[in-house]
Amino acid sequence: MEFEYTSSIYISSEDLREMYLRVKRGEDFEEVFMDIMAGYEDEDYYHASDIIEQVKEEINRRLEQSKQKN
Repeated sequence: MEFEYTSSIYISSEDLREMYLRVKRGEDFEEVFMDIMAGYEDEDYYHASDIIEQVKEEINRRLEQSKQKN
């Protein structure tokens, strides 16, 4: 029997900003992401791989916006 399961992980705006700034300074996104996610609840940390691509897209979007402003 198959059941549909939906979940969500809330990443604070402060953590997204920290990710953005660290990646902008040249740090590897995946390392930054996992470093920040390590501070989250166990359930969110263990499901971080479910959202990593979406978060990466958001950080890349912010980086592009930053480049366009300069």
